[in-house]
Amino acid sequence: MKKIMIVASLIVGVLGLFFIGNFVLSMGENPQAVSPDIYSFTLKDLNGNSHNLADYKGKVVFLNFWASWCPPCREEMPAMQKMYVSWDKNKYVMLAINTGEDKRTVKEFAGKNGYTFPILLDKDGRVARTYKITGIPTTFIIDGEGKVVSKIVGARDWTEADIKIIVE
Repeated sequence: MKKIMIVASLIVGVLGLFFIGNFVLSMGENPQAVSPDIYSFTLKDLNGNSHNLADYKGKVVFLNFWASWCPPCREEMPAMQKMYVSWDKNKYVMLAINTGEDKRTVKEFAGKNGYTFPILLDKDGRVARTYKITGIPTTFIIDGEGKVVSKIVGARDWTEADIKIIVE
C-alpha cells in the first residue's frame, strides 16, 4: 500500500510540473501565432447543436480547452460557471471545448457539476491542434473583430472583470 501511495504521489507531482511548465512557457507566447483563420472550425455541443466560431463575430469569445480528468480544469470551472451566468450574453460568449473525451463522459461531468455554458466536443483533438494547445486548461480571449487578444495556459479564478481588462 505504501508503494502505491509513493507511485501515486510521484505521478501527481510529475503532472503538476508538466502543467506549471506549460504555464511558464506560455507566458511569453504571442497570441497572434495561433492560427491565421481562427474562424475555421465547427464543433457540436452536448445537445448536438453545431457551433461555428464565425457565428459569434461582434462578441467577445471566451474559448476554453479542457478535459474532465484534468485537476486544474476542474478547479477553474466553477468560476467559469459563475462568470457565465452573470455576464451580458449580448456581448460575451463562452465556449468550453472538451478535448479527447466521449460525449457521455463529458455530459455526465457537466450535469453532475451543474455547468450550463456551451460545451463543445473535440474528440479527435483537431481544433486543439489548430490552436497549438500544449497544456490544459488553455483559454483564448477573442475580441469582437475576431482577433486573439490573449492566450492563458493554466487554471485561473475567472471573473468578468478579468475579461474586460484583457479586451480593453
